Amino acid sequence: MKTRQVLAICLLLGACASSQPVTQIDKDTYLLVASSRWHGNEGVALQGLQQADDWCRQRGRRARVTGSERSDGVIGVMPPKVMLTFKCDPSP
Repeated sequence: MKTRQVLAICLLLGACASSQPVTQIDKDTYLLVASSRWHGNEGVALQGLQQADDWCRQRGRRARVTGSERSDGVIGVMPPKVMLTFKCDPSP
């Protein structure tokens, strides 16, 4: 597959995944809400974990999930969604 085709596929798939900006809900606790039409229930949870970890890594830290809630999607109507609360711990 050519590079342009791979890039186009990635852009299309990424357009169907979304997350709200990370929100600080307490002194050191954050909230992330993510959804995706392509990743399914388990995949959207993994996507949320990865986004939380990426957010903390950008700050030189690592994510520790303190709570999560998932809602299963309805095919063609509503994508699955995950809501994560997490803290950014110091990196080892």
